[in-house]
This record gives sequence, structure tokens and C-alpha cells, in this order.
Amino acid sequence: MRVVRPTILAATSVLICLSASAAAAQVRVTTSKGDVMIYTQTNLAEHMILGDSVELEMAQLATSRTQNTAVRDFANMLITEHKGHLESLRKIAADDDVGRQASASDTAAAAAIRALASLREMPADSGFDRAFIREQIRFHQQEIIALKMFGGAAKDEELKDEVKRTLPLVERHLARAREVAATLGMSADTTATRDTTKPPTTTTTKPPR
Repeated sequence: MRVVRPTILAATSVLICLSASAAAAQVRVTTSKGDVMIYTQTNLAEHMILGDSVELEMAQLATSRTQNTAVRDFANMLITEHKGHLESLRKIAADDDVGRQASASDTAAAAAIRALASLREMPADSGFDRAFIREQIRFHQQEIIALKMFGGAAKDEELKDEVKRTLPLVERHLARAREVAATLGMSADTTATRDTTKPPTTTTTKPPR
């Protein structure tokens, strides 16, 4: 079996099978090319925590750089909501039954960190505003796909509830990012969702007692 290292958005035609062991539930994602990615709830917790952490840094950077009211308001909303979400996730991950562990096939955090580094090098002008909003759209599009693909790995009840709460939050952030993009005169291509994959079909197997 070959385990690939694509970004999450690249896994288009997918089939998800949920299997469980005494240790943890797993989500097995098979792409149309036959490549496989496997996620456990420890991977899911780490993915969400890293995503929130980078989002917080990006938003804090935006509040110190932007001169645009709409961009600043959006960044402040991200700070407030991601901070609360991050605190909740860290408490859940501190439970020995959940924990945190990065998945080698998940490159989403690395991509977000590169984007953050690029934003830090930009001057405080309208170009920064557009780059920040463009990255917010990209990040939240990918996160919606990730939660739909890998959310089933959550076995812990608190983590399950957090996944359910997170999806509408991310969708709302994406919608707001697009609204801000429109005020900046960004093109429709920038704000459109490029991935048209329907939510994947899942099969769940209960863990053994």
C-alpha cells in the first residue's frame, strides 16, 4: 500500500471507509488513483489545533497591518472565534483517550505556515489585504473538505461534538471572507470554490467492546 502526501484539496474522487480498532477509529480515504490516506482521531485533533493556531497568527498579523476596516473586522472575528475553538480543542486533546499526532499525509498545516511566512514579508498595503483574504478563502475551502473527509475519525464524544460545531463555523468564515473579497474588488475566480466534489459516502464500524 502506498501512502501519499498530497494536500487535502487534491484528493478529489474519494471513497471513505471507517474502520475501528481497540485503540482508535480510523478513516481510510482512497483516491480515484488508488492512493490511500489514513486518519485517526489523534491526527484529526492535531490537524484542527494546528489550523486554529496558524489562523490566529494570520489574523493577529492582519490587525496590525491592514488599514481596511472590513479586513480588520474580519480578522478580529477570526481571533475571537478561533481562540475559543483552540482552547476547547486543547482541552479535548489533553485527554489520554484522544491525544495529538500529526499525519504524514496531511500537508495542510505546512501550507498554511508557508502562507503566513509570505504574509509577514509583505508591506502593509492593499496587496497585503488581498493576499490575506485570498489565503482565508483557500484555507477555509480546504478545511470544509477536510472535516467532511476526516471528521468520521472522531471516536471521543467531545471531539465528535467539536467537529459538528466546527463545520458551520468554518462555512460562516468562508462566506464572510468572500464578502470582504468583494469589497476589495477581487475577481469571482478568487472567491469561487474550485472543488466540486460531493460529501463522501461513509460506512461506520463500531469499535469492539
